[in-house]
Amino acid sequence: MRKSFTIVCAAVFAALLLAPVEARQAPNKHVSTMAGILLKLNHFASDAEKATLKQIVDDKTASDQEKTVAQALINVQHTATAADKTKLEALVKDPKASEAMKTIATAILGVNHMPTDADKEKLKKLV
Repeated sequence: MRKSFTIVCAAVFAALLLAPVEARQAPNKHVSTMAGILLKLNHFASDAEKATLKQIVDDKTASDQEKTVAQALINVQHTATAADKTKLEALVKDPKASEAMKTIATAILGVNHMPTDADKEKLKKLV
């Protein structure tokens, strides 16, 4: 019995060590908020959603990447602006950026009135 317990514990520990860090971390509040807004996006964010995104931009605890993505989402008018696309493309290529931020940035880059169905599936995992 004790040997079985030890084997199970070792297997669970090994699985946790081998799991990607992103899979073990729940998305933070800003990521969840932005993903949720993007999931419902239809042409542009509502005034209430823009106010929520502005809070992220102004939040001293938000990362620069979160602020960049929030501002880009505020600026979306059917598609991302040219200036925001440049910033989002840089974020997507940044090896230091989290997969969650890359997912949201990629979804914004792909917006044509609304996110693609494929991007929506990825965003649902972040809410």
